[in-house]
Amino acid sequence: MVKIAKLHIDGMHCSACSASIQSNLEKNSSILNTKINTISGKAKISYEESQISEQKIIELITSYGFPASKDNSKEREMAYIQGLKTRLLVAIPCFLVIFVLHMGGFHSFWSSAAELLLASVAQFYCAMPFYKGSMSFFETKVADMNVLIALGSSVAYLYSVYLFFSGAKGYYFEGSASVICFVLLGEYLKSKAKKSASEELEVLAKILPPKARLLKEDKKEWVAINTIKKGDKCLVVSGEKIPLDGKIIQGEAEVSSAHINGEELPSVLREGSEVIGGSVVINGEIIVESSKDSSDFFVYEMLDLLELSQTQKPPIGILADKIASVFVPCIVLLALVAFLFWLQESFAFALSIAASILVVSCPCALGLAVPLAIVCASMRAKRNEILIKSPDVYEKAKQIKFMVFDKTGTLTKGEIIVQKADIFGDKKEILSLSKAMQEDNPHPIGKAILEYTKEFTTHVVLQKKEYLITKGVKAVFNQEEYYLGSLAWIQEILGKKDIAKQEEGVVALCNKKELLAVFYLKDSLRKDAKEVIDCIKNLGIVPVILSGDNLASVEKIAQELGIKEYFAQTTPLQKSQKIGELKKLGGVCFVGDGINDALALEESSFGISFASATELAKEIGDVLLLKDDLKGIVEVFKISFATLKNIKENLFFAYVYNVVLIPIAAGVLYPFVGIVLQPSLAGAAMAFSSVSVVLNALRISRLKL
Repeated sequence: MVKIAKLHIDGMHCSACSASIQSNLEKNSSILNTKINTISGKAKISYEESQISEQKIIELITSYGFPASKDNSKEREMAYIQGLKTRLLVAIPCFLVIFVLHMGGFHSFWSSAAELLLASVAQFYCAMPFYKGSMSFFETKVADMNVLIALGSSVAYLYSVYLFFSGAKGYYFEGSASVICFVLLGEYLKSKAKKSASEELEVLAKILPPKARLLKEDKKEWVAINTIKKGDKCLVVSGEKIPLDGKIIQGEAEVSSAHINGEELPSVLREGSEVIGGSVVINGEIIVESSKDSSDFFVYEMLDLLELSQTQKPPIGILADKIASVFVPCIVLLALVAFLFWLQESFAFALSIAASILVVSCPCALGLAVPLAIVCASMRAKRNEILIKSPDVYEKAKQIKFMVFDKTGTLTKGEIIVQKADIFGDKKEILSLSKAMQEDNPHPIGKAILEYTKEFTTHVVLQKKEYLITKGVKAVFNQEEYYLGSLAWIQEILGKKDIAKQEEGVVALCNKKELLAVFYLKDSLRKDAKEVIDCIKNLGIVPVILSGDNLASVEKIAQELGIKEYFAQTTPLQKSQKIGELKKLGGVCFVGDGINDALALEESSFGISFASATELAKEIGDVLLLKDDLKGIVEVFKISFATLKNIKENLFFAYVYNVVLIPIAAGVLYPFVGIVLQPSLAGAAMAFSSVSVVLNALRISRLKL
């Protein structure tokens, strides 16, 4: 029987780590399929239960140097993050003091001893997680980032120790400490991101209420959501969330599914209508029959799709695999070959050559090139109230061909407003009456009318008020009946047609004799939407609207903004599928703010959401705009373009010294011109490479938008 083990794996620093685990597990014929997400630390492993146990799989992964378990509690996760933070807080002052002593010209015995002591603390305490992780090399025979970090820092440290006890100068303690310090910083930030990634799925599960009111033999019984089975009947009343997916078998209600389908107005659902769990009953009372077991509810299907999408490996991860698995063995092999070759000169000379190769190849600058640029870019973005959560954004922004927008809450404010009103009679009296009729009404239209009439404070006491589903509000004032509601209802009461312009979103007020007011409604467009769309076009990106709202509403917004391509009445799954179709033509950036946008945000090359968005959209989006301003979208692209250019420059600075100096360090010029790169000069070149990268990365902080 095939079973699936859902595990949590600690200690993975890059895609090479997950690749080594995956390749070694799949050597076992009992393990059928492996999906590992480096960022979240989660793994889904399919295995043949009759041949291997889940516990054995956990033991195998742990033996590779990556502790695995079924336990993924928040306490355990927080303890790991706190441990990284403690090591980082020790590593930073150690590095800074060593750097000051080294660069400040302090060359006494005591200053050297201080460097040795602080470097030892960094090496044996702060870098311990990387040493433990590098031990997996002996089990898996795959060189990952742990090996790269441990080797790079150890070479500089051990050679410096040798120099110290031999009485020589020119230590490289600052090199070993810098590697540890900056890699710990990156690991800490990545672990914080892991925590967010695990929390995003919890948000999705909370869409459904914890309990449902089931009807069993004419009795009402509250039960946990996860116990619901196909065929169970549930009663839902006004103000409650629908707890299951199913069909209405009795009753009528106005149901809001804004968090599911993007519609800003509730829909009137009757017997036979399909409903999705998490929708809210605004007015009315319904009995719903479950069409599936709880484990198959739409919300949980979305959750499974999101988990699956998180296991996909980005292109940058494949590049990391190649660098980590090829660079380290090649350098070690080159150093060994050079050492053996130059033994003909002397042991000391050969050791000096080997040390020079390893030191000049020490990945200090390589370790800084990308993360430091990303840290600087993130800080620059934060100053403009932009939170860039995924570093892939900087790489992918240049590839974007389509910018896909959700409508409600993205291009529009997602709030119904009264655009204008025609009043027939005493304006103050009529608007005061309208205000009184809509007080305590949770309907979006009611809220819009209340907002429009808030300046009219004349107190009106109604003798009676009644909400009528699909129609509006009926009230009695001064012994006379008044009606405020849909245009069709008011026309029916008055026995007249064409009493107002046939525009989208019209409600009216009347008594039995005459029309008193007509309110024209609209979803307000964001003030900066047109300017942003024009900027997007200037970048060579095609704007597209992809909305769950009705066609008339979407078409109107598209025309106002000059967007030629738009799609309406799309479900969350259809949005995701459409994104997939566009991705075949080029990179796709999706901008959305609702639960219904979650799959589209994940499917896109990268997603942008708002701080005012639903919790799930905020968690899943790769970019979060903290200010309620669409201009942040354009700023994201400007920052990304500058950052990608900076990263390429940094990688040049990181590699150019290696490309030029490794052959010199290996002694290729020695037989011809007698030039050899001394370890001290190799260390200086390594340090200069790091300084070049740091200074170049800091330029992003001064980027003008």
